[in-house]
Amino acid sequence: MALLQREYEKWIAELDELIRENEKLTREELASALAYSLENRKQLLKLMSMNHFDIEMNSRPDNLTEFKVAYGNSIKAVKRCLDKFCHEMNEQDKEDFLYAYFPFIYGIYPYAIVTDEQKEAMEKANVNYVYHSIYELAYNCAKKLLIKDEIKDE
Repeated sequence: MALLQREYEKWIAELDELIRENEKLTREELASALAYSLENRKQLLKLMSMNHFDIEMNSRPDNLTEFKVAYGNSIKAVKRCLDKFCHEMNEQDKEDFLYAYFPFIYGIYPYAIVTDEQKEAMEKANVNYVYHSIYELAYNCAKKLLIKDEIKDE
């Protein structure tokens, strides 16, 4: 739990740096920046793809609370990005983005990081799997969510 908390805190710091260093970003640039920030957080994504229910059920309440603070702050950090770079989005659009993007990123790792054994098994099973990087998966999702809202705003 502590490792997951630290990984969230590193991601938050990267998102806060994005806000500080950029006065303006298009929605496509923001999608790219969010994707790069996740590409830098492979350990976070790996931990996120594990069974959180069991991890949290077996954690001390104080450790669980500390983790939830970091988790909540990561949502707030992405929201700050939306507030700064997508100011024309209303609060419901921002909430819709957050609650589509966060569940999505919990599942990125197993789609982007595949062992040789998994590749071989998929070939034998005739699974025509297309391999994508963390960046590609995160960018495509964020872009579709952000551009969808941009078109609606016009």
